[in-house]
Amino acid sequence: MLSQLITMVASIQVEQKEMKRVQQEMQNKIEEIETKAEERHKEILDQLTALKHDQDFIWEKTVRHEREIHAIKMKLS
Repeated sequence: MLSQLITMVASIQVEQKEMKRVQQEMQNKIEEIETKAEERHKEILDQLTALKHDQDFIWEKTVRHEREIHAIKMKLS
C-alpha cells in the first residue's frame, strides 16, 4: 500500500513538472505574441501619424491656394 502511494506521488510529481514545463512554453509564446503585437501597434501608430501630417500639409496648402485664388479674383473684379 505504501509503495502504491509512493508510486502515485512520483507519478503526480512527474505530471506536475511536465505541466509546469508546458505552462512555461505557453507563457513564452504569449510573451512573443505580445511583443509582436506591440511592434505592429507602434508601426500602425507611426503610419497614422504620418498620414495625419500629410493631411495637415494638404489642408494648409489648400487653404493657401484658396486665399490666392480669392485674391486673384478680387484683383480681376
